[in-house]
Amino acid sequence: MVSRRFLQQSAIAISIASLFYNIAEGIVSVVFGAESSSHSLIFFGIQSVIEVLSASLVVWRFLNGLKAGEEGKDESDVRLSKDLRIERIATLAIGCLLVMLALAAVGTSIASLVAHDHPSPSNASVIIAASATFIMFLFWVPKRYLAKALNSSTMNGEALCTLSCIQFSGALLIGSVIYRVWRGGWWVDSATAIVIAMLFGWEGFKMIRWASNDQFNGGCGCGQEERKAEAIPEVMQQPSTGPQRCCGDSGCCKPPQESSNKV
Repeated sequence: MVSRRFLQQSAIAISIASLFYNIAEGIVSVVFGAESSSHSLIFFGIQSVIEVLSASLVVWRFLNGLKAGEEGKDESDVRLSKDLRIERIATLAIGCLLVMLALAAVGTSIASLVAHDHPSPSNASVIIAASATFIMFLFWVPKRYLAKALNSSTMNGEALCTLSCIQFSGALLIGSVIYRVWRGGWWVDSATAIVIAMLFGWEGFKMIRWASNDQFNGGCGCGQEERKAEAIPEVMQQPSTGPQRCCGDSGCCKPPQESSNKV
């Protein structure tokens, strides 16, 4: 069985790799975006800052966990108050970053639609968007796994940030390709970005709400499910929604009586 310490070290390693990649991606996108006067490419580069900050929060959170000796606990143990406070702060901060990213994306996209800004026909935008989509997907897969394995709302938020980057880069790629074959499709990437931004803004809001909840336990939202189950037992038969869905497959969201029977 994989130890929690190894999972934490893996979370730190993948976040550091993601951090450096996004710094490089942001610089390249802004430089080529400025040269080709592509507002979409410039914004794509700027939004990499959100992913850099999110990855930094994950590194901070799990480094503190290792220092505190958290690796010795399994997921059923009560988290130490200091560790829980760190998890809450990191979750709240990443939720705020997702909301900020959503607001920035919506504002930029609306401005582009109003100004009738056309996507850049340069090869740079297609290459950057295509490579970012592929590379960020390679980052997202292990992050999603680690969010489940660690039952960490912070890691879940980082996985969501990475997924938002994948979808924004996908929108940029699709918009650039469509514009090459159909000049009337200049609005596609901006319109798609608005829809994506609204979805991730909602995810960010749910993270903020979960981190601010008295039932916050550092996991993916299981406390909310347990509280609902006490009032409505049938809710445990329903698939989980919101941020807590990341740990739904691992069975951590169980009624209190089930957990007590396992002792």
